[in-house]
Amino acid sequence: MTTRRLELWLFNEVHLGNGKVKPAYFDDRLYNFCQRIYPGSNIGLLTYHGSERGGSSGLIRPHKDHGYAMPRAVSINLGEAEFVIDGKLHKLNDGDICEFNCKLTHSVPRILTPERFSLVLWTLNEKKGYKSQMIEPIEW
Repeated sequence: MTTRRLELWLFNEVHLGNGKVKPAYFDDRLYNFCQRIYPGSNIGLLTYHGSERGGSSGLIRPHKDHGYAMPRAVSINLGEAEFVIDGKLHKLNDGDICEFNCKLTHSVPRILTPERFSLVLWTLNEKKGYKSQMIEPIEW
């Protein structure tokens, strides 16, 4: 039995059915880290794949990302996996950071370690009406 993947939207969350954007989890240190990796990013998705902690198989079917995102995506990989983008197979090693065009068909057909975390960062496509709803924590 495969369970649903564990995920945490960062900074903004988009409902993939209706396209509505709402504020998501925000942490200053995590946000600053993500800005060093992908300056200007304002939406992220942290996922866990594995048999521990009730996670999922980690496999991701071929797809193109929703219109909420600009084409540039940056992925931070913890664990090892196979990543296919535009028909080309790549091995993601532990600690790899890769940039890719999320409008090309991509998938994760195989996880090579018992556990894998993935953090994918995007910038919302404001030209298509996806505006940031991010609420930064109040400094006291």
